[in-house]
Amino acid sequence: MNDKKKTESVLPRILRFIGDRGFTFILLLCVAVIGITAWIFSTALESTVPREEPSLQNRVTAPPETPFAVEDFHWMPAVVPPVQATPMPTEAPEAPAEPESAEAAAEEEAPAAEVIATAFDWPVKGAICADYSVDALQYDRTMLDWRTHGAIDIEADLGQKVKAAADGTVERLYTDQMYGVTLILYHGGGLRSIYCNLAGNPAVQAGDIVALGQVIGAVGNTADAENGDVNHLHFAMTLDETRVNPLDFLPEK
Repeated sequence: MNDKKKTESVLPRILRFIGDRGFTFILLLCVAVIGITAWIFSTALESTVPREEPSLQNRVTAPPETPFAVEDFHWMPAVVPPVQATPMPTEAPEAPAEPESAEAAAEEEAPAAEVIATAFDWPVKGAICADYSVDALQYDRTMLDWRTHGAIDIEADLGQKVKAAADGTVERLYTDQMYGVTLILYHGGGLRSIYCNLAGNPAVQAGDIVALGQVIGAVGNTADAENGDVNHLHFAMTLDETRVNPLDFLPEK
C-alpha cells in the first residue's frame, strides 16, 4: 500500500518535470542516443575490417631527398647505330704520258751550247798610246812610277762612241777606283773584253745582249790612275781570268 502510494507520488513529479522542461530534455536525449549509436557503429566497423600489415618494402625507410648538383648526374649516351659512309666516286686515273723519244729527252737534258764569239773589231779608232806589257815595266806619267800595263790605251776624243769588240753579254758595269767607269762583256769560252775610263751613263746595262759594233758607251776621263795621259780608252781582255794581249784578237788596222 505504501509502495503504491510512493509510485503514484513520484510519477506526477516526473511528468511535471518533463512538462516544464520537456523540449530541452527531449533534445538532449536525442543527442545522447545519436552519439551512442555512432560510437557503437564505428567500433563494430573497425572490428570487421582486417588491418593491413605493412610489407617489408614499405617498412624500409627511404632516405630523405636531397638536392644534387648537375655534375653529380651522369647521362647515359644514347646508342646510335653506326652510319656506313657512302664511298665517294673516284676520278679515273690519268693515262700515263707517252714516253718521249730518246732524241727529245737528250735535248732536254743537254745544256744549251755556249755561244762563243769568233769575230772581233776595234772598240774605237785611234792610235795606241800605251802598249800591253806584263813582262816589262812602263813609265806611268800620272803615277810617276814604273809598272806593268795589262791593257792597251787607244787614243780617242772625249765623248767618242765606244763599240762592242765582239758579240757578247754585258756581265758587269761598275766604277773602279783606279780605272773609272768600267764595263765587262762576256764573249763565251771564258773570254772577256774590259772597257775602262768610260764616261758616265753607258748605253747598256748588266744582262743586255750586244752585237759586234753596237755602241755601249763613250770615252770619258774617269780613270784617276791615267788622267795625266791624253784622252783614251783603256781596253783589256782576259781568257779564263788571265790577262791576254788584245792585239791577238783585234784585226790589223
